[in-house]
Amino acid sequence: MTTSAAALNYEATAAELIRALRGRRSCADFSRRAGYRSNIATRWEARQCWPTASRFLQVQRRLRPAGPSWVERFFHGPAPDFMSHHDPESPAAVAAFLAWLKGKAPIVKLAQLAGYNRYTVARWFDGSAEPKLPDFLRLVDVAGRRLLDWLAAVDDPAQLPSVKQAWAQLQLAREAAYERPFSHAVLRALELEDSPRGLRAQCDFIAQRLGIDPREVEQALALLKATGQVKRTGRGLRPRKIITVDTNHDPRRANEVKIAWTSTALERLRRGDPGSFGYSVFAISKPDLARLDELHLQYVRAMQAIIASSTPSECVGLYCAQLLNLGSTPLR
Repeated sequence: MTTSAAALNYEATAAELIRALRGRRSCADFSRRAGYRSNIATRWEARQCWPTASRFLQVQRRLRPAGPSWVERFFHGPAPDFMSHHDPESPAAVAAFLAWLKGKAPIVKLAQLAGYNRYTVARWFDGSAEPKLPDFLRLVDVAGRRLLDWLAAVDDPAQLPSVKQAWAQLQLAREAAYERPFSHAVLRALELEDSPRGLRAQCDFIAQRLGIDPREVEQALALLKATGQVKRTGRGLRPRKIITVDTNHDPRRANEVKIAWTSTALERLRRGDPGSFGYSVFAISKPDLARLDELHLQYVRAMQAIIASSTPSECVGLYCAQLLNLGSTPLR
């Protein structure tokens, strides 16, 4: 989950990250331990100048050498292939991460959303220049809507005043996604242009548009209200903000969510509902199967870019796909 780019103060968040990293050390001691002769921490925290994103990560690793890297924390395991060839704290790793977040989104569009010159943004994404820490935070927010998850990979967002409330809301939204996966579809249905006025009318409308029982809609709306994801307006319930919820924090529950949506796709296939359903069984080399997996990830990133810029909101879609090595499951 992230808020929109205009809702966060990225300089405040950057200063809070540095302050949290400093801990109980004095600014002078922190600066020395970070490898500086001057009292740079005072200037960073006063927002007079900034480290690059990679420099901040290097200082963090120097002061907190134990434990997994931010890459392992963000991806909840070993570094993916596109990151595995880089030192996690290197400028190359920062550029590779930003490029992954960007996917197929146009540089011009991201520059416009972030409020930067497109040539500057292009250099940040291709690694020929390094973004300062606040600029990096803004890019992560704009390009992938994953800022809070990135912050959680480097520190505890609950200890950062500028994002503390947003982090609490994300935790509630994540719990809602685990507890009732269809609540996410109901939330998306509230964004539809032709959503009617009034709660009762909305329940019936959403049930019809999603093909589910009105009682399930009512239960989902109650959960969305309890977790602060919707608000009452003159037209009825509306989403508070566009959010992105990463359910991979809990692998077991994340798997349950995937099973739930795969079951929904299977149910619609059995009902004969319209949609794109297909399969292909093939013999292939292991390297080429890995290439197909990478191609699939590229497709998903391109799809996400289209979804992010699509207007008006007229329907709720479900993308559900599987790519398997049928021989990788142990026989019992």
